[in-house]
Amino acid sequence: MKKKLFTLSMLLILAFVLGACNSETSGSEQETHEIIMTHELPESFFKHEYMEQFKELVEERSDGRLEVTIHPSGQLYTDGEAVQNLGTGSVHMVWPVSVHLEALADEYGVVNLPFSLEDETVLQDQQYREELTGLLDSFVEDNGIKILGLMRTAEGIILTNDREINDMQDLSGLKIRSVGGHVANELLGAYGATAVSMPATEITTSLSQGVIDGVNTSPDGWIDVVGSAASHGFVVPEMQIFTYSLAADKQWFESLPDDLQQIIQETLDELIVDQWEESIEMDKQFLEEVSNDFGEVVRVPEDEVAAWREKAKTVHESFEEKHPDAMKKFNEIRD
Repeated sequence: MKKKLFTLSMLLILAFVLGACNSETSGSEQETHEIIMTHELPESFFKHEYMEQFKELVEERSDGRLEVTIHPSGQLYTDGEAVQNLGTGSVHMVWPVSVHLEALADEYGVVNLPFSLEDETVLQDQQYREELTGLLDSFVEDNGIKILGLMRTAEGIILTNDREINDMQDLSGLKIRSVGGHVANELLGAYGATAVSMPATEITTSLSQGVIDGVNTSPDGWIDVVGSAASHGFVVPEMQIFTYSLAADKQWFESLPDDLQQIIQETLDELIVDQWEESIEMDKQFLEEVSNDFGEVVRVPEDEVAAWREKAKTVHESFEEKHPDAMKKFNEIRD
């Protein structure tokens, strides 16, 4: 009789323990995880639209276990501030222009080198995208940041007010407001120009008054920031492809359940390709709009790009001298 009672007691205890475990597992599977995202642009910009797409997709695919809150227009942080605050718990994801990451890891500038990215390769080669993301992630992981991919900002363009640029000699001696970062500054220097740092709010006045001779920016920057203060635009195909780095709080991301990490990564992988293609088309539309309204655009013919590549080698050599290992790994990915 005692043996039967002991056996019955053990079975009841086992059932209780299993039930508690199942309850805990079920609770873990249903737990909601918040994603706080921020950016400094108005909601009308396409980066915000892609964040909204990301929000809709991950919330749907996770059956509500992921809840995304987006703070636009610098309401929470500017992009630079958000990068600095990853790891504090106040923000989980931010998509800054990649130059912001150079401030944390000089090696990150490899992705900003002239002619470092090619639209066709990025769009068609998933392995290349994954390996490039992994390399960039390795530069900033010690800062508590996880890089989940790259999106395309725009192709760079140099704007001037009253002088037309047609070749390298026309850049010599010009003072040009830079997009920032040592790589972009060295690129302007390679062609004989002087890089100038200046807030975006001062660009129009400075260009009109001759304080600066030109602005290195993007096609949408011409429309939204510079406007008719610049009448000439100059583009060297694929010399500068600006990107957003999709950055997350590393500890937060890796603490998520594996299936939620997968949902986030796979969703971003899908959006990256769509966004990259749309960005190329938007560049064309912006430049067409400017050409119709107030500006003229000179685009270097493909058979002349090689000379610009050759001149830009000095920027690559300077970077390689400082960061040989990063440059070697980057070249291996490209090859």
